[in-house]
Amino acid sequence: MNRSLHSASAASVIAVAALAPLPALAGVIEGRVSDQTESVSLEGATVRLAETGATTSTNRAGEYRFANVPAGQYTLIFSYVGAESTTVSLSVPSEDATVRQNISLGGDVAVIDNVLVIGQRGALNSALSQQKSSDKVITVLSSDAVGQLPDENVAEAARRAVGVNIQNDQGEGRYVSIRGANPNFVTTTVNGVRLPSPDSDQRQVPLDVIDSDILSSITITKSLTPDVDGDSIGGNVEITTLSGLDQKDLLFKLKAAGIYTNQVDEFGQRYSGAFADNFLDGRLGVAGTLAYQKRKFGSENKENDGEWILDEAVIYPEELELRDYQVTRKRFSAALNLDFQANDNLLLYAHGLYSDFSDQEYRSRVENKFGDPSFSDTSSGSVAVVDAGDDDPYEVDRDVKDRYEDQLIYSFIGGFEFAKDAVSFDASAAYSYAEESEPDRIDADFRAEFEGGLFGVDVSDTILPTLVFPDAAAEAAYYDPDNYEFDGVEHTNGIAKDKEYAFQTNLRVDVDMFGAPGYVKTGAKFRLREKSYDLDLAIYEADDLVLTDFATEVDYELDRINPVADPAAFRDFFFSNMDSFELDAVDTALESTGANYLANEDVYAGYVMGQRQFGGASVVAGVRMEHTEYDASGFNAYEPGAAVPAAAELIAEDDGDEVYRQAVDVSRSYTDWLPSINVRYDVTDEVVFRLGYYKTIVRPNLEAAAPRTLVDDDAEGEAGNPLLDRQKAHNFDASLEWYPGNKSILSAGVFYKDISDLITSTINEDVTVSGIFFEEVETYVNVPDASLFGVELNYQQPLDFLPGLLDGFIVGANYTYIDSEATLIDGREITIPGQSKHVATGILGYEKGPIDLRFAATYRDEYLDELSYQEDENGVDIDRIVDDHLQIDVSAKYRLTDQFRLFAEFKNVNDEPFVAFVRSPAYGKLNSQYEQYGWSAKFGVAFKY
Repeated sequence: MNRSLHSASAASVIAVAALAPLPALAGVIEGRVSDQTESVSLEGATVRLAETGATTSTNRAGEYRFANVPAGQYTLIFSYVGAESTTVSLSVPSEDATVRQNISLGGDVAVIDNVLVIGQRGALNSALSQQKSSDKVITVLSSDAVGQLPDENVAEAARRAVGVNIQNDQGEGRYVSIRGANPNFVTTTVNGVRLPSPDSDQRQVPLDVIDSDILSSITITKSLTPDVDGDSIGGNVEITTLSGLDQKDLLFKLKAAGIYTNQVDEFGQRYSGAFADNFLDGRLGVAGTLAYQKRKFGSENKENDGEWILDEAVIYPEELELRDYQVTRKRFSAALNLDFQANDNLLLYAHGLYSDFSDQEYRSRVENKFGDPSFSDTSSGSVAVVDAGDDDPYEVDRDVKDRYEDQLIYSFIGGFEFAKDAVSFDASAAYSYAEESEPDRIDADFRAEFEGGLFGVDVSDTILPTLVFPDAAAEAAYYDPDNYEFDGVEHTNGIAKDKEYAFQTNLRVDVDMFGAPGYVKTGAKFRLREKSYDLDLAIYEADDLVLTDFATEVDYELDRINPVADPAAFRDFFFSNMDSFELDAVDTALESTGANYLANEDVYAGYVMGQRQFGGASVVAGVRMEHTEYDASGFNAYEPGAAVPAAAELIAEDDGDEVYRQAVDVSRSYTDWLPSINVRYDVTDEVVFRLGYYKTIVRPNLEAAAPRTLVDDDAEGEAGNPLLDRQKAHNFDASLEWYPGNKSILSAGVFYKDISDLITSTINEDVTVSGIFFEEVETYVNVPDASLFGVELNYQQPLDFLPGLLDGFIVGANYTYIDSEATLIDGREITIPGQSKHVATGILGYEKGPIDLRFAATYRDEYLDELSYQEDENGVDIDRIVDDHLQIDVSAKYRLTDQFRLFAEFKNVNDEPFVAFVRSPAYGKLNSQYEQYGWSAKFGVAFKY
């Protein structure tokens, strides 16, 4: 924290450069917008001062404020989607007067959680109000919308928003992609605190860690202003939790549910609770939320871990894997917010979040290595047969993984907000921490080498190849556990840590800019980040063990996978008999040493910006400076055969094999200037036009830029690249939004991103990386340029104009078209990895009386997942593609009383699998991975007071 004082000084200079002498005292108009009962604050209401044209919107506490208002008579116009506009006249008696005008909207319409109207219409009203009043391009999922469909976590709740796609893990949403950008291009904040990533090799935050039941709202920000972090090309996901100042009266919620997963025929449970109230005459707000979930689920998988081999007009996988997963997942999330309105000018707050996510995963895998034996002339049609022999045996591995993974994220922020006359000032200090640990992971392998017999694979379905056995004796030997001898075990203890301290201050002065209302704002922010990975891997060998000693069976429908190793039985045996296992000191030292790193990334930022009204237009423009200081340490790990430097130290030796280690430290710094301008023009009360430009960056993943290499005795391995440049983008936005009847939305937008220095992984031959020669190395490089163009369409409307029972329907649909292009170093053009061309969501809801029904369909097109270095039959590179995905979810709720509600939710009712493939011009889609999860159901009761 004592580094780079010159950077801190530079940021501070920028933070005060724009401050002119403060304007003369002028009046203030402020107040609160709430429902008719005055018990619930309304966020996102638009308030316009008719005489000056000044416009603002209410914050989450329903508060609004106009400063620098001369004495005189004024008219305030209040509007909120779903409510009639209200006009109020008032007087500012003197230049130093503060006039408070509270207002209630919505007549006798019921409200809930900052939302006019209970249920689906209320969720729509609140979200559209916040979106309409924003100076930026945002999409809001309000409190009543989050988690109302079968959404387990934050990622799954966010996927309903226009332009948002998610990437799944084990059938559950994990990472968020915005506008086709890689999830590493998306930042995540909770109550304004930047979240680090528990993943050892990524910046992207796994949002399955956080339970959706603790949320108040999710805001997807797609265009940036200078007062927010500038290191996001895709956008930001802002998670907001409940505040006691949101409510005038007590709020208390409980929910209990059972979970059924049909893939494994198991039950789980989910519980959540929320409390919010205020004390001391409404000045102290206290809010807390808790959520806990435990569920058992699984998946069945087939994948090819290798190339597809073309031999005599029959194509077949080099290594066909059968996999069965059994998972027990637990998720615990909690949030506590304290807000204290010390006086009319000063708000103090302290907000905390804690979330813990764990997986106990058992994986049974069978690896069938068809690439080694000779191709047999008994092959015919769509069946490929290999002939095992003494010199080229057919090798089969039956292995088991017993892994407990725990991911932890917590954050805390404390600060204050001060506003008096024309000046607003705030400051905060925050700490966030993320961790991923794998204690005592076990990977054990049993291998058979068949030196005779025929073994085949039926590829009539190239996505789901099937094992066949033309030779009955070979089939019997294949399934005999006595033939599988122990081939080694890896015992892993790995821990990744990512923590960040942040300090921020902002100063805003409301001014009269050449006869029009506006403001000047400036601030500074320091972010001090440390990320590390520590791998303790031990590789053991042993004699006289066979699969029979640990054999068991699992349910597996895709093929015949049994026998497999019992993970519990092997774990017990291993830890009870560790003395009988022999440590492979060389491989242990090589693998452990080459993975470890420690990186520090400190960002010193300052900005200046201004806003001015031009009639119905609002222009926000400014520039942000971010100075980055990066330093990291790691190790180069070598086996003899590599070019071992003289300074390297010997760390392991066994039977003539050696491993050397050399410590490496790197440091660098750079500065970025990030201008932006956002224009919002109210064409009419119902039509809003937006135009924007902003420059952003995304820094390299810390693991990718770490100085670490692993070189084996063939001069092959992997390496980080400390010379990676940050990725830079010029971003352009234009959109038109129509809010017909002040209760619906029809919008269209276009966006374009010109990206330079895109980072991608690569495999190179005969190259030198970080001063080390490799015959083959997997590393990371910047590619020259990339671009991304997209169109967003969004429609949401309650059909309350229909007659009778039909007026309960609500419809919503959004669609995003994205086209991207990137040029690799070798000149090949690709789409940006992770980008789908078509993304769409359709929602049909029905709400009438006590009944609430929702049907949602979410679709994404295929996308490039990994660059491959295999060529097809025409010599064209084949890449791994993730296939398109359509998921259908359904929910039903019935309100028993004003407090109690029954619900049932069904997820992935169409049993959509995950499919990844490589594409051949002659054979079409060829399996890279097929994984099925089945459907799940959740049913329970909710209480609210």
